[in-house]
Amino acid sequence: MNKPVRIGIDTRDLKLATTGTKTYLSELLKSIKNTNVEHYSILEFGSIWKPYWGKNIIGKIYEHINFFIWKQFTLPLKSLLSNSDLLICTDYYLPLLKIKAKHIVVFHDALIFDHPSYYHPAWLKWFKFISLNAAKKADAIIVPSVFSLSRLSIFLPLLKEKMHVIYQGPKTIEQRIAPSLATQTALDNIGNIPFLLHVGGLEKRKNIPFLIKALHEVRKSKNIKLLLVGRPNPKIYNNSYQEIIETIKNLNLENDVHFTGYVPDEDLPFIYKRAMAYILPSTYEGFGIPILEGFQYHLPVIVANNSCLTEIGGEAVSTFSPFHLNQLVDRINELLENSTYRNLLVEKGNHRLTHFNWDKSASDYLHIIDNITKLNAN
Repeated sequence: MNKPVRIGIDTRDLKLATTGTKTYLSELLKSIKNTNVEHYSILEFGSIWKPYWGKNIIGKIYEHINFFIWKQFTLPLKSLLSNSDLLICTDYYLPLLKIKAKHIVVFHDALIFDHPSYYHPAWLKWFKFISLNAAKKADAIIVPSVFSLSRLSIFLPLLKEKMHVIYQGPKTIEQRIAPSLATQTALDNIGNIPFLLHVGGLEKRKNIPFLIKALHEVRKSKNIKLLLVGRPNPKIYNNSYQEIIETIKNLNLENDVHFTGYVPDEDLPFIYKRAMAYILPSTYEGFGIPILEGFQYHLPVIVANNSCLTEIGGEAVSTFSPFHLNQLVDRINELLENSTYRNLLVEKGNHRLTHFNWDKSASDYLHIIDNITKLNAN
């Protein structure tokens, strides 16, 4: 009988991340641990250091140094001492130090290549250096969509053969008995008025000012509001918060666009269940997991017709150009006025959701791991 393959997974992002990268890591880890356990031994490599979230420049420098030490020294040492057969990093980065373990790295998108202006020039150079070396060193590169594969293949054509598309599943959420005070307050501020929902960081690529302008047009004939769940991006080059505030002010929508800031996963069901529709107007996404969350909570979903969004949403979403305001206004009005169409989208979303689950994702991972480590070789 073959010895179990020892799979090391960098779990530092469980402490560091708060967005889709944390969801990806936690769901993948849970699913892999529950799959075919007699053939695999899962080793979680986490950092004991608490990440720095503040705005102080010294603190930010400390966090970058801390991350560098973790990824380039501590993590490979942990992998070496634990005798790992394979190391998985879900954050674009791999240790540069050579260790005997095979490597899998996840590239969630090609944003650094497609939109370099979203990054500080110095950070962009560093990011590209580390991530490109990770891609070259990796035995397999996991990407979340065919769109992401196609974009990365343009910039990394020699590495295309190592790329594998593995779709994600919806987020597992254990709902609280009652929402937190902050979430309840946000919902109380909206009252009984129907609202459109967007969940995600307030980043430039999320195209939220465009959504606010559409709301302004829709409100000329309908009483509806907008709830934005998420906080500003801490990276100033990709932070859209100021533009969002100015758009709200210019259109006199201060009482009609509501913010929650960061909302813990356990509170999200209370928000999704109250919403009229979920709207994702992004100009760029690597996967678009909120689409699945919308399906999960039986919401009609409207998405921009670009990047991976139509790939993930399929025929279960209503689409529009993120550069033509009237199209989004028409899609929103159609949902608000036509309950039959709204119910049809919900039904299609329920069916579409069955195509995405983390057990399938874990199985795809383990198939690649088997090929890399030659577990099934005769």
